[in-house]
Amino acid sequence: MTKTLRNLNHRSQTHQHWLDVMNQSKYINYQHDCYNQGPLVETLEFRIAELLGKEKALFFHKGITAQLTALKVIAEEKNNNKVVLHPQSHIAGDEKNAYQELMNLHGIEIGVQDTPFTAKQVAEVDELVGSLTIEIPLRRAGFKLTPWNELKKMQEWSYRNKTHFHMDGARLWESTQYYQKSFAEISNLFDSVYVSLYKGLGGLSGAVLTGDSEFIDSCKVWRSRLGGDLYSAFPMLITALEGIDNHLEKIPSWVERAHEIASILNHLDKIHVDKPHTNGFLVFIEADLEELNKKSIELNRKHGFSLFPRFVKSKIEQIQKAELQVGIGAKEISNEEILDYFHALLSSTAT
Repeated sequence: MTKTLRNLNHRSQTHQHWLDVMNQSKYINYQHDCYNQGPLVETLEFRIAELLGKEKALFFHKGITAQLTALKVIAEEKNNNKVVLHPQSHIAGDEKNAYQELMNLHGIEIGVQDTPFTAKQVAEVDELVGSLTIEIPLRRAGFKLTPWNELKKMQEWSYRNKTHFHMDGARLWESTQYYQKSFAEISNLFDSVYVSLYKGLGGLSGAVLTGDSEFIDSCKVWRSRLGGDLYSAFPMLITALEGIDNHLEKIPSWVERAHEIASILNHLDKIHVDKPHTNGFLVFIEADLEELNKKSIELNRKHGFSLFPRFVKSKIEQIQKAELQVGIGAKEISNEEILDYFHALLSSTAT
């Protein structure tokens, strides 16, 4: 059996881990769900809608399905297939532009690399659009959040232009400290909100889409068309509810730990870290990319932990970047271990 490395974002997770989580859960003896019907589905949807202050919620087996459904229903209701989004958004990049390729929608990309777009850039869109989407936080830009006053201006623009304001809130759970607002206060700015059940909450998989009752009811047919009616999703449901019960209240401490780690790294030469907005941030290092990744793999084995998947090129020559996220494994690696790791990494990749 391959030894699993310690990680700040998660603990070692074997199949047995997930079986143990479910077996000890108070939800294990609930009636079996079937094709998105059952008491656990209802419980999960109700609790997410309540947390986000929305009228209704709809469970999905996957976030991409939830977002495709939302954007398609918006386009049908508005009779407008144009979607405003950031070029680094999950919808455009990680979902491989599925909204255009599969759903016959048309993207209008605004904003620059590594920075969330502004209300001014939104206002410069000179055509009627069906939906304006914001990813909170913008993961590929370094988990950066759009300032509150900018979100308010975008909401007002959307209202004036009869545009649906949608939040990709996969990491909404990790964003409340930055805004000093509740989940419901943030969600109230938006017409619809998608949240992940497996990132901050630590569930096995799954997503929930929220909005008003009419909108959510309209989404059900597209969930079916996109293959979202699983015979049973009980592992997702049980672990998501366990996440709400046991992980949600811990997320603020993960954000604080991210700030702590970023602060100590910024004191090292040849390393730069932006002040984290959430529990994740980018680490920038001046070094050769190939050497950096080779050495980081060696150090992972030596120290028995991994801080990031890999380094990739940044937009600045000879500056490489990697994502560091803090989650359920927040206490798995000490500050001293992290400093030792980076000292070794820097000394072996000096340019």
